[in-house]
Amino acid sequence: MRELKVLTGQRVVVVSDGASVRGILESATRSFVTIVDGEDVDRPEPLPIVGAVLIPAQRIHYVQAVM
Repeated sequence: MRELKVLTGQRVVVVSDGASVRGILESATRSFVTIVDGEDVDRPEPLPIVGAVLIPAQRIHYVQAVM
């Protein structure tokens, strides 16, 4: 996940097992990616997520930067 550190502070979409989250990448480590100001985008209307989301790195399929 070292490659994701360049995206810290940027809006991203993280697709993982069971969830797709759009938000600001707060941090990325070998174990977890942390997203803040997130939205669940698996629904027709994005659902805001209160607080931070910790996504296990091993469950991530891909990360897309949203400009």
